[in-house]
Amino acid sequence: MIHDLLRWQVRESRGRREDPSAIVMDTQTVHASVNAPKATTGLDPGKKSRGRKRGITTDILGLLIAVIVVPASVHDNAIGITLLDQVAADNPSVTKGWVNAGFKNAVIDHGAALGIDIEMVQRDPHTKDFAPAPKRWIVEQTLCATRRSVCIPGSAGRNSEGGSWVR
Repeated sequence: MIHDLLRWQVRESRGRREDPSAIVMDTQTVHASVNAPKATTGLDPGKKSRGRKRGITTDILGLLIAVIVVPASVHDNAIGITLLDQVAADNPSVTKGWVNAGFKNAVIDHGAALGIDIEMVQRDPHTKDFAPAPKRWIVEQTLCATRRSVCIPGSAGRNSEGGSWVR
């Protein structure tokens, strides 16, 4: 409730309506402590990383709308469907959304059933270095803000892995 009130205030201060009409969704796998219960962690087969996966939905200002944390083994489709259900229940004004290619047709179809037009934003196949994807960069910024340090590939001030650390 307090989060919603703060989000509404920020949106209004930026000249937006209280309730969002568009969202951006993404997931991020994060390593879990070795002491974390096995029931709450899993292996992300795409990233070959053990831990948890967080799924978030933001408005176009990057303000959180919905969050879910699951074992990393849960597929992005299942996360996306759950996030869309939360968005539709709490924000009936949402009619448009953007996702990356990690989300498949099941999320697009589920969004359509809820009255939300979901568009998949593809990475430009001709881009060799890091380049922010239109609309999707919004949710990436929010995910970066939730971590103490994030490596951004292709940035200046390279570390040994070819990226930069943002703190």
